[in-house]
Amino acid sequence: MRFLILSCNTGEGHNSAAKAVKDCFERQGHTCEIKDALAFWSPEKSKLISKGHVFIYRKMPRLFGVSYRYEENHPPKDGDESFIYELVIKGCEALEKFLKLNSYDAVICTHVFSAMMMTELKKRRKSIVKTYFIATDYTCSPGVNQTSLDAYFIPHKKLMAEFASNGIPAAKLVPTGIPVKLDFYESVPPEKARASLSLPRDKKIVLLMCGSMGCGPIKTLAEYLPCQMPSDSVLVVICGNNVRLYKSLTKYPLPHNVRVIGYTNRMPLYMDAADMILTKPGGLSTTEAAVKALPMIFIDAVPGCETRNYEFFIKNGCADMRESPLELCDAVCDYLENDVLLKKMSDNLAAEFKGCAASEIRDYVLKDVDLLYGRL
Repeated sequence: MRFLILSCNTGEGHNSAAKAVKDCFERQGHTCEIKDALAFWSPEKSKLISKGHVFIYRKMPRLFGVSYRYEENHPPKDGDESFIYELVIKGCEALEKFLKLNSYDAVICTHVFSAMMMTELKKRRKSIVKTYFIATDYTCSPGVNQTSLDAYFIPHKKLMAEFASNGIPAAKLVPTGIPVKLDFYESVPPEKARASLSLPRDKKIVLLMCGSMGCGPIKTLAEYLPCQMPSDSVLVVICGNNVRLYKSLTKYPLPHNVRVIGYTNRMPLYMDAADMILTKPGGLSTTEAAVKALPMIFIDAVPGCETRNYEFFIKNGCADMRESPLELCDAVCDYLENDVLLKKMSDNLAAEFKGCAASEIRDYVLKDVDLLYGRL
């Protein structure tokens, strides 16, 4: 069978979820393509929106938080469409032509923009293909209530009431979890992982990262933490795609207890090697750590959907958070010196995050499409 995944380049999380699902389909011999939904409106506008998103995330995170809260508190009235909805559906005509040229069995959306576009095509009766939405944050984000697809794959069963209260029919909610690469479900013993990464085997490892963009007070934390951590600890800073941050941190000789890494495709191995992670609460990065049962302390770098993420994890005993860099440093030290706290959080994560989301999504979609065509 052939499947289309519609993502958006506003942050790497949506694309990462799309790639995880694509890999699962292809492992069973199905064809699966990923397309940027906004590019059907205009490739140039898609790039502009994506660059603007990255800029605001890095340089003006509070502005992002204010706009997100406004959207949460001012949903469109029944029968009305939001400005964002009216904007993104301008790509519907090009998307409709693309779908007609390619016979897909289903369309899976990993971003609310693409879900809006498929909703509009259904309203216009221009598409009868099965459609699905994957939520990539631990909340029902603004705009999801303006969509009408066949099923909604949500991050956790404890969020079903929230999605239902936002107008998504309970019968359409499927609590699969957020899809991450299958590599995160494989486990390598810490000693072996550390040896592969040239990290000391006899010390505790703390990961410090802020998503693919490397935003937030990561530079300040990278300077403060090494001076305060216990002597048996090493800090590994993951800069992601932020080349400027990497160059800034490696401009001078590093302390003996610090390692700085740029972009890496070995995050599962780094998580296997680590005792805890200090990170912003992005939907994908938190899920990657969660399926590894890796204790987390959150950096409140970008308010908005990530606020809802850390609220969910903290409420369920799966993470901790502090406000300022100094408080974060103190918290890291407290956890490093208390193995009981680390184990308790790890056990909570293991209990709350079971199963492989990408595989569950694939199996649900395959069964649903087979039922549509009378093959079951």
